[in-house]
Amino acid sequence: MSETTHPTPFTTALEIEPGPTFRSIFAPSGGSVATIKVPDYQRAFSWEEKQIGLFLSDLREYQTTGRADYYFGHFIVENRGGFWEIVDGQQRITTFVLFLLVCKHHHPTALPDSAESLLSRFFTVSYDTDAFMGIAARLGGYLGRNESFDPKRPPDSETLRAEFALPDQMTRSQQRIVLALLQMDRAFKRGELDPGRISSYINVVMESHCSHHLTRNKSVAVNVFEMHNTRGVPLTTLEVVKAMLMKFVYDHGDSEAERDEQVRKIQDEFGRIYGMEESLAGGSFRGEMTTEQLLRYHLRVVDDGSKTEARQFHSPPADANQEDLAAHVGKRLRFMDDDKTPRDSKDGVAYALKLAKELRTSMQIVSEHLPKWDQEERLVGDVLILEPALSCEFFLIVCRRLEKFPGSADGRLGTDILKLWERFLFVRDFHDAYYRLWYKDDFPKLFSEFGKDMTQISGKLRSYLNDGFREQTKGLQRLVDNYLGNNRINILNNAFHWWKGKMTYAIYKYEVRQDDKLRRVMKGKMISVEHILPQEWQWDWIDGVSQGSEPSAEDKERHIKEINAYINGLGNLLLLTPGENTAAGNQHPANKRYPYQGGSYADHNGDPERWRSSNNWSQLIQERGERIFKFMRQELVAAQEGAEDTQMQ
Repeated sequence: MSETTHPTPFTTALEIEPGPTFRSIFAPSGGSVATIKVPDYQRAFSWEEKQIGLFLSDLREYQTTGRADYYFGHFIVENRGGFWEIVDGQQRITTFVLFLLVCKHHHPTALPDSAESLLSRFFTVSYDTDAFMGIAARLGGYLGRNESFDPKRPPDSETLRAEFALPDQMTRSQQRIVLALLQMDRAFKRGELDPGRISSYINVVMESHCSHHLTRNKSVAVNVFEMHNTRGVPLTTLEVVKAMLMKFVYDHGDSEAERDEQVRKIQDEFGRIYGMEESLAGGSFRGEMTTEQLLRYHLRVVDDGSKTEARQFHSPPADANQEDLAAHVGKRLRFMDDDKTPRDSKDGVAYALKLAKELRTSMQIVSEHLPKWDQEERLVGDVLILEPALSCEFFLIVCRRLEKFPGSADGRLGTDILKLWERFLFVRDFHDAYYRLWYKDDFPKLFSEFGKDMTQISGKLRSYLNDGFREQTKGLQRLVDNYLGNNRINILNNAFHWWKGKMTYAIYKYEVRQDDKLRRVMKGKMISVEHILPQEWQWDWIDGVSQGSEPSAEDKERHIKEINAYINGLGNLLLLTPGENTAAGNQHPANKRYPYQGGSYADHNGDPERWRSSNNWSQLIQERGERIFKFMRQELVAAQEGAEDTQMQ
């Protein structure tokens, strides 16, 4: 199990009896030395600035004072014959290995043989191994070229990837590895650590007191979960579920050999899951997907792969927290679907194995399959932007239902069906009647009716798109189209405060229709709505008002009323990242320049002087607002016959 990423200082002053040291456990002199591996079922390196800072401060304290009561922690290792797997303690040992790499850069001959041996025998998780070796090989050159490092402004992943010549996009764990190395190097360059005392710093850890347990089977690994709980060390939801599955299988298996093999299967599946975890956020298309969110979506619509009925798609609840998700898995291990009929323990073991496999498949769908599919069909990412949770659940189902080969989960829908799904998501809650119906959405019923035929799925979506979930929404598209028509003035003049999520998506779709490169604006973690004419406009921008003067009270009231009538209108809104919005500031719109070369951004940059006169503001905002409004009705609602094929001019 992985260690907490937010520990209290992991070194404490204790009265410790003479016993094992880090050296005697991991680098014994004259004894056999084992290769040390971090297994893939562990999470990759996750310590950050705070934890690295604690490690460095301990080195300074114990080297300076010469105290011999440094306790480096408890390690659990599994003897796999030719190597040791780190069951518990991998963050600490990885941190020390990183420190040795930096020490070797500053003083190549200062490392004792035991430290050199540890460097050659340590291997991180397999999905980071090649990058780790590349970083280690090029570390000296990089540190030599970069004399300063500011933790508050760390280099971005693309810069680091290029610097270390890594072939693939850096994972977050690889970034943490590099940032830890830079923080350690910075401590030497700033004089917080003395390069002349490297041997002493290394000796602090090598002679530190440690406790350890060496096991030859899975018994200890599966029980570390309880140890973490009793110590109060928080685990991620994914780690909790992994531990629950491993412990249930180990407690209810037949022979020890069978239990070990079944636990190994679960570990292997979670090893692959952790290997894809770093790319999960990219698959969400807004950078916010977490493993807990994916686990929630997965348990709701897939679980162990047996869900087919609408009642099954309601559990766990859409807002389930860690406790709820763990309780759901616990019930499924012990009970059948009705939560009343106890399972045979062998059925519970089978459930655990199936859940691990299906969860790994869901991780593959979101982190690998959907991003590749999106490169060919942008609607995949668009619907994930529009409704992340519902669309993720939708894809977890259809990718399985339409898979080409059993277990491949590579099913794909045609553009026409994706368009139906997008329109249904856009209109299903966008009308007067929805204020009384929101709690009656029934996506579990819709999902349960999907078959394994694309035509059947298309037919179901058309039916629901026409009529929604309830009798009150018969003719759903027409209902929404009429609603938009009746509220046209409100939208054109006050979209910023009216169905803001729908308006934001409509603006996004309008802009990417003009230039698909603008999609990167919406793929960021945060989106900010920019007012071209800022809400905090200045009086001297108004035609006829001299700089430094103010109009009369009567004129002020008239101008405020006029401007307030359109400043939050649809045509005055652009989408930017928060940083770009801050940079744009409250400048006069004629002085603003936007960092994109397409769509409305390019229109504004091409002729910003149109905005110089306040007499033009209303017309400019109104004209763009009308274009976006027309686009929204034609493309996202499409109530008119043949509207699906209408193209914006």
